[in-house]
Amino acid sequence: MIKSKMLFTFISAIIVFTLVLAGCGNDKNNNQAKESSAAPSASNSQESSPSASASASSDNAVDTSKEVKLVGYLLGDAPAGMSAVVEELNKKLKADINATVEFRYIGWGDLSAKYPLVLAAGEDVDFIYAANWAFYNQEAAKGAFREITQDDLQKYMPKHFAAASEVAWKEASIGGKIFMIPTATPDQKVPVTLIRGDLRKKYGVPEITKFKDIEPYLAAIKQNEKGMIPINADSQYDFAKSFYNLEWETGRATLDTVLITNGWSGIHTEWDDPEGKVYSQFDPYILDSQKATAKVIKSWYDKGYINKNAISNKVRSKDAFEQGKSAVAYGNTNDIQGTLAKAAENGWEVEIIPNLSSKGTYPQDPYINNGVSIAAGSKNPERAMMALDLMMEEPSYNNLVYFGIEGVNYVVKDGKITLPDGVTAESNTYPPDAAGFWFTNKSQHLPLASWNEQYIAHKQSLKNILVPYVYNSFSMDTSKIKSALATMGTAGMQYQLPIQGGIVKDVDAAYATLEEKSKKAGLAEILADAQAQTQAYKSSNK
Repeated sequence: MIKSKMLFTFISAIIVFTLVLAGCGNDKNNNQAKESSAAPSASNSQESSPSASASASSDNAVDTSKEVKLVGYLLGDAPAGMSAVVEELNKKLKADINATVEFRYIGWGDLSAKYPLVLAAGEDVDFIYAANWAFYNQEAAKGAFREITQDDLQKYMPKHFAAASEVAWKEASIGGKIFMIPTATPDQKVPVTLIRGDLRKKYGVPEITKFKDIEPYLAAIKQNEKGMIPINADSQYDFAKSFYNLEWETGRATLDTVLITNGWSGIHTEWDDPEGKVYSQFDPYILDSQKATAKVIKSWYDKGYINKNAISNKVRSKDAFEQGKSAVAYGNTNDIQGTLAKAAENGWEVEIIPNLSSKGTYPQDPYINNGVSIAAGSKNPERAMMALDLMMEEPSYNNLVYFGIEGVNYVVKDGKITLPDGVTAESNTYPPDAAGFWFTNKSQHLPLASWNEQYIAHKQSLKNILVPYVYNSFSMDTSKIKSALATMGTAGMQYQLPIQGGIVKDVDAAYATLEEKSKKAGLAEILADAQAQTQAYKSSNK
C-alpha cells in the first residue's frame, strides 16, 4: 500500500498540469513595442540607470534615507552563481534606492507545504513569487498578501505601472482588490516533450510529431540503451506528465475549473470549449477519456518505460536527459533552452514535441501566470515595490537577474545573448530562466544565439497554437466549499495520483474507489458551486 505521506510529494505534479488560464490581452503588443527599444546593448546592459534612482526617490518624493534589507522568496533552486548576481544586484539597489535584498528559495518538492507556512508563520518576508497556479487566490483569501492600490503603483512602481496592461490588473483583481503585481509580458510557451532524435533515427523509429506516437521510441530505448530509462520521471514535476500529455492529445484537454494551485477539485473544463461547460470528473465524457489514458500509462509503467522509483525520485527528467540517463525530457518552451544547448555540446540531435490538445492548441498564459505579491507583514512594502519595479522593468536590472553578470554569464554579440569565451552551457553558473525571476519584462530580452532553427521554428509556431481560455480572469470564490475541497485534495493525493502514474493494479477499480471517495468528500457541492459561479462570470462578461 502506498503511504499517503509519500504521496504528498506528488502534489507538485498537479501544479504543473494546471498551467492554467489563457488570454495575454490585445494591448500587450503595444507594451512590448514600447519596451523592445529598451533591449540591452553590449555597452549598457549592466550599467545603473540614473533615471531609475530619480524616478524612485525624487519624482515620487519617497524617503530612502534609511537603508533597508528586503527578503524575497522565489521558487525552485538557486543557481550556483546566485550569490555573485545578488552581490551585483545589491550594489545597484543600494545606489538607487538604498536597499539590499536577500533571496530565499522554496523548492518544487516543498512548494505545497512550505509556501503557505512562510506566510502563515509571520516569517521575515517582504515579497514572494505568486501566480494563478501558485497559491495566489488561496493566500489572498487568507489575508496573506498586502493589497496593491493604484496609488501604490504610481508612486512606487511607475515603470511597471506604465508597462503593464489594464488586462493584467483585471486578471489580478479578486473581489475588486489587487494582491499581486503581475508580469507585463505573459510567457509565450507550451508544454513540450524532448526526445533524442539521433537515437530515434539510429533504431529506425519513424518521425514523431505527436506524443501519442511515442511508444515505439520508448520500446527501442528500453531494448537497446541499457544505461538509459525511456522516461526517467521525478515525483515533483514529471510524475503525471505522461498522463496529461497523452490525455490532451487523445481525449479531453481539460483544466481544473476550481483549483489553480495544488489539490484537486474533481471539476473540469475543456480549454477548446468557448462555452466553458463545466464537468464532473466522473461524467462519462471525462471519465472514459481518463480511463483510456490511464490504461496506456499503466502499460508503459509495467513494461519498464517509466522508472519504478518515480514515487521518490527528486531528479527531473530534464536533468536526467542532460546526463544521458533519460530518453525523454519534460519541460516547456522557455525552460528547455539550456537543455538544448547542452545537448548540442554533446553532439545529440534533440527533437521537440509540443504537448497540445487534439485540435493542436494550448491555452495562452494569462498575465497572472507570473507575478509577485507583497507579504501582508512586510516591514518595508514601499521599498519592496521600488526594488521590484527596477527588477521587472529597468533593463540593466532585468538582464542581471534573468541572464546573470555580463562578461561572466553572458555577452551580447550581433544583437544576441551568447556565452562568453570559455563558458559552456554546462559550466555557466547562471543559466537563463533558471533563477525564478519569471516575472520580469521579457519583451526587453534579446534572442539567444544558441537558438537553433528547430527551436526558432517552434517559437514561431506558437502564434498558431496558443488560444484564449474562457475563464482567463475567473477567480473561484471557494469560501463556501473549503471543507469539501480540503477533503477532495486528500482523495486526489491518495487515489488519483497513483492512477496517473500508472502504478495501480486495476485502473477501473481504482477509478471506482476514487469516485466513491470523491462523492463522500462533497463533489456534488463543489460542482454546483462551480457551475453557479462560472455561469455568473460568463453572464457578467458578455
